[in-house]
Amino acid sequence: GFPDMPDRNHWIEEGLATYVEPIARVGIGTLDAATAWFEMVRDMPQGEPKSGDEGLDNTHTWGRTYWGGAIFCLVADVGIRKNTNNAKGLRDALRAIVAKGGNIEVEWPIERALAAGDQAVGGNTLTSLYEQMGSKATPVDLAALWKELGVESRGETAVFEDGTPLAAIRRAILS
Repeated sequence: GFPDMPDRNHWIEEGLATYVEPIARVGIGTLDAATAWFEMVRDMPQGEPKSGDEGLDNTHTWGRTYWGGAIFCLVADVGIRKNTNNAKGLRDALRAIVAKGGNIEVEWPIERALAAGDQAVGGNTLTSLYEQMGSKATPVDLAALWKELGVESRGETAVFEDGTPLAAIRRAILS
């Protein structure tokens, strides 16, 4: 459900798969939301930039490729939802990219794919985030994001706080 990317942008393909797979599994009932969020909280820190990182396009470690790409997707999803009052999300952007012919059978530059997604959801969330994270190390304060989303890891599961600023976005991501 995404165009083939040049090697330097491989992180978006793998990051999308890493981020979207648990969401899809929750949607079809083979994974519960608490486990999905627990695994994201546990594993996403592997995608944070380390010393010497030169951005997602230039740092091709396993953690940055898979989990760094997933962090990009989560931040994009939350950003789109904030900008649209939770009416649209990354899912809507991805569907629009496919509707415009952007699938694995064609190679597009990342800028074209992200612009198509932005057009569908309004604004420039994807393009702007890529400008921030593509060519330079851009840490994300995951602890603060989890807190705003109302997600806390406890043992081998996640618990939810529904009174947080982004709780509705958290619920919408997995709906």
